[in-house]
Order: sequence, then structure tokens, then C-alpha cells
Amino acid sequence: MTPEIMSTLVAIAVTMMIITLIFAILNIARAFRTKRDVRKAYHKARSRFYFGLFMIAFMLDQVLLFPTLVTYIIALVLLFFGILNIMYGHKASKYFKGNLPIENKAWEEFEQQKRN
Repeated sequence: MTPEIMSTLVAIAVTMMIITLIFAILNIARAFRTKRDVRKAYHKARSRFYFGLFMIAFMLDQVLLFPTLVTYIIALVLLFFGILNIMYGHKASKYFKGNLPIENKAWEEFEQQKRN
């Protein structure tokens, strides 16, 4: 692989790592700040999805920078857990996103009862 292609792939992997880590931290902060249970679970699931993407980008970066047997073994472990996080995060966020309108309605009724 030529050095130009290698440096471009490393730059893409690092950029992806930074962006996904920012989104993961943002969703963790959103989950921490909300009091609603379904919304909290939704944001935690999304943060797991983004963390899985971060793990895969980190794995790609390490494989490109350090092509050794130990790196390949660790990369397989990171790839496995990254895919698991992505799959769980996607499935859970889809599930909780469908329940957000139900929670919003229940929360509005709760607030209305609280005012009366």
C-alpha cells in the first residue's frame, strides 16, 4: 500500500473516531440529564451504537499503523465487540424510539395531574 493511501485511510479512521466519540459522549450526557426513563434508555442505546462505531474505527487505525499478529488478534476482539455494540444499540434505539410517543403522552398526563 502506498504511503499516500495509508495516510489517507489513517486520517479517515481518526476523523471517524473523533466524530463517533463526540456523538457517544453527547448521548451519554443527554441520558444523564433527562429524568424520563424511556428517553434515558434511548440515549444510552444510541451512545452504545456510536461507541461500537468508535471501536471499529479504532481497530482500523491500529491495524493500519501497527500490522503485527498481536494487533490482528486484538483487532478481531475489538471488531467482535464493536459489531455487538452496533447491533444492540441499533435494535434498542429502534425499540425505544417507538415508545417515546407513549412516554411523552404519559408524561403530559402526569404534569397535568401535578398541576391540578
